[in-house]
Amino acid sequence: MRAIISAATAVSCLPLLAEAQDTSFFFDVALSSVLLDRGEQIGGQTAEFYAGAEVDAGSALLYTTVYRLLPVGSDRNDFDNETDYTIGAIWEGPGYAADVSANWLTYPGEETKESLELAATITLDLPFEPGVAAFRDVHTDDWGLEAYAGPRWERDAWTFYALGRAGFVNLGDGSASRSYGGIETGAIRALSDGVAMGFIFRSDVADEDSFDVGATADGFATGRNSGTSLVVSLSYAH
Repeated sequence: MRAIISAATAVSCLPLLAEAQDTSFFFDVALSSVLLDRGEQIGGQTAEFYAGAEVDAGSALLYTTVYRLLPVGSDRNDFDNETDYTIGAIWEGPGYAADVSANWLTYPGEETKESLELAATITLDLPFEPGVAAFRDVHTDDWGLEAYAGPRWERDAWTFYALGRAGFVNLGDGSASRSYGGIETGAIRALSDGVAMGFIFRSDVADEDSFDVGATADGFATGRNSGTSLVVSLSYAH
């Protein structure tokens, strides 16, 4: 998933429920060297902004967020900017936590049409916190599944994690579907109460040339089947 959201996946929704208060607000900003998402590259150097609020409703944690993706590198004209609006809920069952959401995806100033994406994630309370994520876009008919798992450990003010993922995406326009796998590792440092900085490395590989490497002299996009990304993020929660 997106850089900020993938980092949140590593610190799964199981501890989020345990720490939930009546109402809380959060804000994240990240800078990615390359933006990777579900086995493809969707941006070069990119700034991401993620803000929202969550409310403890007793049996569930309700939340709403706004996410802004803004290409900032020299190749920014080759990629769409994006703003997503999300409402969702997280609840805990025996040995698992589930997250369901509806995401309205928009592309300000671009020709790409708006769409509604439905997503769900289930994380198990087991060693390495394995989980499964699914999505379906009701406008484009794109859909996909992803499985992930990895350890997480703490040392002093640092939280470290490693995450492996594998999945596939089926495209509704008839284009070739793709399967992908990848690894992600990161370190999150608590700077003060409610403020943290994160450092993330991600590497993905797919069975399609879905990672951009530029364009030919004729203007045709060229790609390869793998990509890597470095991310620095800053988070605040209150």
